[in-house]
Parts: sequence; C-alpha cells; structure tokens
Amino acid sequence: MPDFLEYIEVPFTADEGRVYPEEAEDRYPESLVRAFVNEFTKPGDKVFDPFLGFGTTAFVAEDMGRIPYGIEADGERYEWAAAQLEHWMNILHADSVDIGSFKLPRMDFCMTSPPYMPAHHKWNPLYGGDPAYAGYDTYLARMAEIFAGLSSIMKRGARVVVQCDNLHHGKVFTPLVRDIGTAVSQNFRQEGEVMVRWLKGRADYPYTHCLVFKKT
Repeated sequence: MPDFLEYIEVPFTADEGRVYPEEAEDRYPESLVRAFVNEFTKPGDKVFDPFLGFGTTAFVAEDMGRIPYGIEADGERYEWAAAQLEHWMNILHADSVDIGSFKLPRMDFCMTSPPYMPAHHKWNPLYGGDPAYAGYDTYLARMAEIFAGLSSIMKRGARVVVQCDNLHHGKVFTPLVRDIGTAVSQNFRQEGEVMVRWLKGRADYPYTHCLVFKKT
C-alpha cells in the first residue's frame, strides 16, 4: 500500500464553502473524503455511501467530477442532502440493509461513517432504537448484514473506506474500530488502517481511524 495510506493529517473544520445544518456538527469533514476520493478514484467513477447522513461523501464526489450514490434512513437528512445535489436521483431514502434490492449500478468506491453504538447501550441506532433489536451484538450483526449487501454492488477490486472511532464513556471502553472491522471483513479483505490526525477541532477525539477494505 502507498505510504499515504498509513497516516494523514486533515483539518476537521475546513473552509469548504458549504453551509451544513447545525446538527451536522459531528460529520466527518469534506477534506477527509477528498483525500480518499483523490487516492482511489478517477473522474466519472461512481462513489457510494450507505450511511449518507448529511451528504458529505456525495458532495465531495460530485465536486470532484465523480457520480454520487447513497442511502439514508433518516427522512430529514435525506431531504436536506438530496436537495443540494445535482445527482439527487441517485440518493435513496431507505434502510441500507436492503442495498441488494435496489438494482444499483456497480460502484467504484465507497466511503462512509456508520452510526456508532457504545457496547453498554441497549439503544440500537441501526434499528431506530426499537427495543426488540436492542444490544451491541445485534448492532454488529446488522452491520455485517449491511456490508454483505454492499459487497453485491461493488466492482471487483473496488475500495471501501470506513471511518470510525473507539468510544470511551467513563470507565467503559468500546473497541468499535476492531468490531466494525471484523464485521466488514466478513465480505471484504482489509488492506490497512489509516490513522488520521485532525489539525484543528475535535479536541475530544484528536485522532480517528479509517479502515481500508478491498472487494476481491
């Protein structure tokens, strides 16, 4: 792997010329997405995000001459992101577990940051907090199922980058990077882990992890 993919530094709050909603404060910055899109894609490639959120991956892809696709379960986030995109028709309001049923084209690259869940919580963000699906093990099983669906639409040799953090809540530690990596590795081969240092902002999490996988 290139040296670039071992350690990078990016500003967390770059001047990107785009005004996001106030509640999008914790999204990953466009500068981070731009670094990976530049490394792993070329103009005209299809870039996918199964947890679209406020559309950061899609905006960067479109700005860089790539074609954005994505899925977002939250209606308000979906509507906001789709309204800002030229390729809005490629953004779906749906559950990412159904990726394989949407007849999407084969993707050249995927970058995403999934919803986080502390291991000691019962509220499962992948099920909207439905108590019937409470628990960290259920969360990880659902994560594996989503990435299995993602595998069905990725081109052979395509890269998948997953940004995530380990979680600390008092004395409780959640090894989320390891656990999400294990879930994704059921369907993709992990190529490496990029350590990212935020140049400014995010004093609570000065570093983050980007796991790099390949469709084989």
